[in-house]
Amino acid sequence: MQNNTFSGLIIGQNVITVDRVSSTNDYFKDNLSKFKPQDEGSAILAVEQYAGKGQRGNMWITEPGKNIITSILVYPHFLKIDEQFALSCAICLGIMKWLKTKTKEMVEIKWPNDIYVNQKKISGLLIENSIKGTLIGSSIIGIGVNVNQTTFIDHPHITSLKSINDTHEEYDISSLANELYLFLDTEYKRLKNADQVQQLQEFNQHLFRKNETKTYKIADVEIKGKIIQVLPNGQLQVQINQEIKAFDLKEIKYVL
Repeated sequence: MQNNTFSGLIIGQNVITVDRVSSTNDYFKDNLSKFKPQDEGSAILAVEQYAGKGQRGNMWITEPGKNIITSILVYPHFLKIDEQFALSCAICLGIMKWLKTKTKEMVEIKWPNDIYVNQKKISGLLIENSIKGTLIGSSIIGIGVNVNQTTFIDHPHITSLKSINDTHEEYDISSLANELYLFLDTEYKRLKNADQVQQLQEFNQHLFRKNETKTYKIADVEIKGKIIQVLPNGQLQVQINQEIKAFDLKEIKYVL
């Protein structure tokens, strides 16, 4: 285990590197009592994760040492329970803006919290919140970014930085993670400064499949729909047969 401390940051001010964990989110949950409010922004960076979790109970499969596998602890006491999507929005923006500095290809946000490059997934996140009264007490933000891995068996819609930039060079994971933390820190500070409205506008400006008529699955039935926007509560607005409807995460699925 190795500790690095950076001044002037919230996110990334303390980075703990571990060789192997079941999941970086679980590492934080198992050791949460050891962290204090002043430790906000501490990050776990893992070389290998063997039981990573994604949305809808999916596994996040990653080759050891090839990708960014990290979790970040924050205390967003300024957010009410019904504002929790604002945190996801801010983190997605941070990942997206950082990736835009690493490639000239199109980078988009796929609702609710995946990042796509050229219509393929390159990053995903899973945020686990604890509630304190009517507010969010703490949040563990798990992020995976595919970097040097180039083989994704049976997953044709997944990519990595090395794949999209077609380079033979290996990226330095630690250096990239520290860059990413800077972008996340900027967006988290914007969130703390009540910039949620502008951040949601930016999120919607880069929304995957926005204003495109595509196929989706609702209650196991495939339909044609057009994504309009994401609402402040995190629901997805979709136009279906001239009617605009709002969907929660488990109510609609993309057909890729």
